[in-house]
Amino acid sequence: MTRATSRTRQQQLARWARRAPGYRTAVDRVLPAVRRNATLTDVVFRVFLPRHGVGTLPVPLVPGRHLSGRDTALLPVVGVVGLGLSEDQVGSLVEEVATLQRAERSFRVLLVLDRPAFALARSHGYAVEVLVPQAAWAGHPQGTSPPVPWEDYLGRRLADVLDHYQLWHLARSTPEGHLDPLDEVLLRNVAARLPASLQVDPAPVTRGDP
Repeated sequence: MTRATSRTRQQQLARWARRAPGYRTAVDRVLPAVRRNATLTDVVFRVFLPRHGVGTLPVPLVPGRHLSGRDTALLPVVGVVGLGLSEDQVGSLVEEVATLQRAERSFRVLLVLDRPAFALARSHGYAVEVLVPQAAWAGHPQGTSPPVPWEDYLGRRLADVLDHYQLWHLARSTPEGHLDPLDEVLLRNVAARLPASLQVDPAPVTRGDP
């Protein structure tokens, strides 16, 4: 069916609907009532509008060195936030996340850190966003009076990261540098929600891989 044919068909259906008995009542009374009723509006959205579940829409981000396959671009992107950690703790956190990613093959990783661990991120093929550490924030030139609290800066940056990378979830580390247990459980259950047709494989292991 061509675009012109489709438009003609739509116009015919619209004219038929306008001539149908009860059309004016539906427009003047039923539709406004539905819009004002939160429960009915929710039902209409759930029944009639298409639902885009996890693993159905592509999001641009590298999958990392641990995954390959045709559908890696459909995997949800998870931000992993590690703040106030030592270099060794960051290394442990990233290795823990990488082990989980290799096992589950159900998510991609964006690191959100407050130290420039670029070599570590590169060794896993992960993208990384670096935030200003809380300890350094007081001496950070802000150009505002009064100074912006670090918590406000953190909230704004995390909101930017969520929006820019279209994150599915923002996982956090414990103060000891481990993945938060609740976030770990959540990530272990992502695979069950992905379409069964997705093709995602472990990346071939080569000498020198972490």
